[in-house]
Amino acid sequence: MLRSLLSCALLIAVGFSAAPLSAQQDVKVQKPVSKVPVAKLSEVFFKTVPDSLEDLQEIERQVTSLTRTAIESTVSVRVGEAQGSGVIIDNKAGYILTAAHVIGLAQKNATIILHDGRTLKGRTMGLNRGLDAGLVKLIEDDDVDISKLSAVKMGDVSEVESGEWVLATGHPNGYQSGRDPVVRLGRVVSRKKHLLQTDCTLIGGDSGGPLFNMQGQVVGIHSRIGPSTSWNFHIPVSAFQDDWEKLIAGDMWGAKPLGQNAVLGVNGEDTDRGCKVIGVTRGFPAEIAGLQTDDIIVQLNDEKITGIEQLAEVVQQYKPGQTVQIILIRAGKNMTFEVQLAARD
Repeated sequence: MLRSLLSCALLIAVGFSAAPLSAQQDVKVQKPVSKVPVAKLSEVFFKTVPDSLEDLQEIERQVTSLTRTAIESTVSVRVGEAQGSGVIIDNKAGYILTAAHVIGLAQKNATIILHDGRTLKGRTMGLNRGLDAGLVKLIEDDDVDISKLSAVKMGDVSEVESGEWVLATGHPNGYQSGRDPVVRLGRVVSRKKHLLQTDCTLIGGDSGGPLFNMQGQVVGIHSRIGPSTSWNFHIPVSAFQDDWEKLIAGDMWGAKPLGQNAVLGVNGEDTDRGCKVIGVTRGFPAEIAGLQTDDIIVQLNDEKITGIEQLAEVVQQYKPGQTVQIILIRAGKNMTFEVQLAARD
């Protein structure tokens, strides 16, 4: 009953229906500030689940208050044949956060489509391929006053907790004329240093779009979309805040471009023995090799595995097509598997 009430409440809440900057130019770099004053949230947002109609109505009110700005600050980002989403975080300098895999390279022309269909020119700036963080800058346009565009602040990821309510926007299946960015409500499944996981439903085209906390601040950027509704991963905005100067300068660093990155195909969580597998992606190398949910991965080739993020870093040391040996614990027994890594599309 509560789930039905919540669904109805949320349907009501979201029913709305110059020259490019180069790395050589002198710029005044102002690092984004994460600590900004925000209104205190109702206690309903700190409950495990809403337990009354009043709770659902309070959630509806808060979501409704955030939706318009969230929609208006969300943009479509197109670079060549690639397209994704992004969010305006500075309407003076014209900065847009997106995913590195959406923009591909620095110093490329980009097309930015606003929520109302207006089109602007942009230029890709820096990108951290390792964390999938990318920056785009709007180019001044005589027909559009950039300073009047909606922009949002970045939040403090260190304060994000598992179970926290969040709001995701983006352009699923790419920009569609006459359709505003789509809004989805969900909760944080887990927070790690370089990764946020939520159950906000995302599909292709949402990549690069923003994840908001319930105070309207951007806390993450959509990066990877899994086969399950709870397998959605976002880059914490700390990836942008920590390396803001490099992004502004147009630097490129981190992992190799997509297509050259190896992928194993598991989702996991840290344990004191290694990385516990909590999901195996259908059709990916891990499933093909025979890995299962609840396996505990303890070693990959000669590298001891201590957790999911460290496992991902180790996998990236290899190329697609290479075969690695994985040692794991299953039902108390040590087992060894040969896994041929694939390429991340």
